[in-house]
Parts: sequence; C-alpha cells; structure tokens
Amino acid sequence: MKKEMMGLMEDELFPSTPGKVKIERTHAISRQLHQCFASTSTMFLWALFLIALAASYLSFQSFVDSSSRYFDASWGGMQWEKQIRASATVRRRGGFSVLVTGAAGFVGTHVSLALCKRGDGVVGLDNFNSYYDPSLKKARMALLDSRGVFVVEGDINDARLLAKLFDVVPFTHVMHLAAQAGVRYAIENPASYVHSNIAGLVALLEACKSADPQPAVVWASSSSVYGLNEKVPFSESDRTDRPASLYAATKKAGEEITHTYNHIYGLSTTGLRFFTVYGPWGRPDMAYFSFTRNILQGKPITVYRGKDRVDLARDFTYIDDIVKGCVVSLDTAEKSTGTGGRKRGPAQYRIYNLGNTSPVTVPALVGILEHHLKMKAKRNVVEMPGNGDVPFTHANISLARAELGYKPTTNLGTGLKKFVR
Repeated sequence: MKKEMMGLMEDELFPSTPGKVKIERTHAISRQLHQCFASTSTMFLWALFLIALAASYLSFQSFVDSSSRYFDASWGGMQWEKQIRASATVRRRGGFSVLVTGAAGFVGTHVSLALCKRGDGVVGLDNFNSYYDPSLKKARMALLDSRGVFVVEGDINDARLLAKLFDVVPFTHVMHLAAQAGVRYAIENPASYVHSNIAGLVALLEACKSADPQPAVVWASSSSVYGLNEKVPFSESDRTDRPASLYAATKKAGEEITHTYNHIYGLSTTGLRFFTVYGPWGRPDMAYFSFTRNILQGKPITVYRGKDRVDLARDFTYIDDIVKGCVVSLDTAEKSTGTGGRKRGPAQYRIYNLGNTSPVTVPALVGILEHHLKMKAKRNVVEMPGNGDVPFTHANISLARAELGYKPTTNLGTGLKKFVR
C-alpha cells in the first residue's frame, strides 16, 4: 500500500516521458500554498485591525457619551451651588430649609410659594416630564424663579444628584410631592408609576436616611389608597388593602415603604392623603380643567356615571386648603432620630386625610362651571369604564383637625370661581 501511494505521488511529480520533470507544476502548487497562507495571514491581520478599530470606537463613544452627560447635565458647578445655597437661605427666625420635590407641579408650586413667602429657604426639584404639557411646568418654574426659588431640573431617581443636594445644603425638611399622577394613565404606562412612586421614593428616602442631619419628611400619599372601601367618610384607620388602580397601589406601597424607613432609620415621616385637589395653575388632566377648556371651546365633555346610573362624587379640595395642611405638617413635624443612617430612637410617623369633607357630584361640578363661564356644556354621559376610578370619595378630617388644626375654608363654588377667573 505504501509503495502504491509513493507511486501515485511520483506520477504526479514526474512526467511519463523520461527526462521531462514537472518542475512547473511543483512551483505552481508552492505558489498557491504560499498565496493561501499569505491570504489567511492578511485576513487575520485585517480581522485584528477591525476588532481593534471597533474597540477603539466603542471606547471613544463611551467617553463621548459620558462627557456629553457631564457637560449636558442641568446641575453641577460653582454657579449652580451658589444658586442652590441662595435659594435655601432662611429669611426668618426659626425658619426651615426645605427641599420640595415636584416643585414645578401643581401642589409643589403653591407650597413652594407659601414657604418662600413666609421666609423659609426653598430649593425645588422637578424632572419636567411630558405626562402633561411641560410648558405649564416651565411657566410655574418661571413664577417660582421670580420669587427667588431655584428649581433644579433632575430626577429623584438620580442618587448622585440627591447626594449632591444634601451635600450642598443641610435641609431641615423634605416636602416630597414628585409623583406620577393620574389613575387612568396607569393602564397606558404602568412602568412610569413604579419608576416615580416606588423607585423614586426609595431613592429619596435613601438620600434622607444617609444625610447628616436627617431631614423630617412630609410626602403626598393619596385618597386613592382607600380603593374599594365602601365605608364613608374615609378615615385613616379604615382598611387600605384593596386598591382599585395601579396608582393607588403605588401610593399604598409608599406608605409601607416610609414606615419601614421610619422604623429602621429613624426618619420622621408624615403622609398626607390628598382628596381631589383643584384650583389655579392646576393639572390639565383633571376633570374640572378639561371641562372648563372644552366648554370654552364649544367642545363636548364626557361625564361618567357609576353603576345603576349613580352620579360620581368627589371630595374636591381647594389648593389653598391643601397648602395650609402641607405647611402645618412641616411645622409640627418632629426631628428625625437618626444620623448618617443610624437610628438613635423612635421617630414620629403620621398619616392624615386632607380633604374638604363635602363631596359634590360631577354633574353639579359641571353646573357650577356653566354658571361661572356663562356657557352651557355639551354633555356626553357614559357608563364609567373599568379603568381604576372609584365612584366616590369623602374625607373624614377629624384627626387632621385635632392634631394639625387643619380646617378647609373654600367651598367648590368659590374655588371654581377663582379657577375660572
């Protein structure tokens, strides 16, 4: 076998005619082998070059992105810190230095103005998201700026930003009003509620518990936590374990989360369950706002009706009354008992209803708007869809009245007149 193979090789290498060796074919095979190896080596080198080029590009892109984030950041620098300190400067004896989250929001703007007016130092924080037209938030920010309140554009989930704020200013209080609001929008964008109302709250509480000194925290819960509760009026001691919407569930989760930080880290916390807040500079997604706009534009309005043709009712609470409740909650908040994340003793934990105690049906609301606008609404009455809304809300404010001195003074007719004007 070995001899046969050798013979075949010889036949390939040597001609059948004696004296004529296949030198040319041998060189051709050698050249092909050389070209093949040379080509493989070249491809390998090119592959290495391309890999190195791609790695260099990705590294450069990462550098550019990080540099861009650094230079495009709306916070940081000596001038920024100077603005923060100036805005946080207390101008009354015994005053507070307050970080207000959601400062360019409806309630946040009004609370910031009230605190600033009485001489407290106020620094705002808002991410200006597009849940509703950001131009309204920008207009509110301009109003705050005209009163000397500086609003930082940033997200409460940004731990680095929060740490920087607490590093620049030793805030005595945090008024946490930033949240993803709205019941129906949760069906469309549920992740935004988890991002803002749960993850954002935890990020803020982490910054607060690590701060030295720890601030007292007052934050906005919601009447939505009462969910499917049928006992009225709603009291703080009523069950809140049957939420009717994701929004309500995130607010209920917030109450449990704040209790945890209060228990473990000694954070003084006060939760405020707002009942349908309305008034000037309000949210465009709220019924009273959209009704007013549509009536003025001659467009029809959609009025929802509950089961068995029962009219929906809400405990509408005017913004000035809510602001009073927020401010007095800050005034009566005790100091946190922790330092740098370590608890030294039990800390204050409170939850209050802030409502008006006088529910009004939605058709009655429309009638009041028609009176003030001197225009009739084109009503389209439909059955309430299963989107998380509840048929009624009604606040029992006896606890807030007893412990805070909270007493709402504006009825719906007077409040809507101010809003329309």
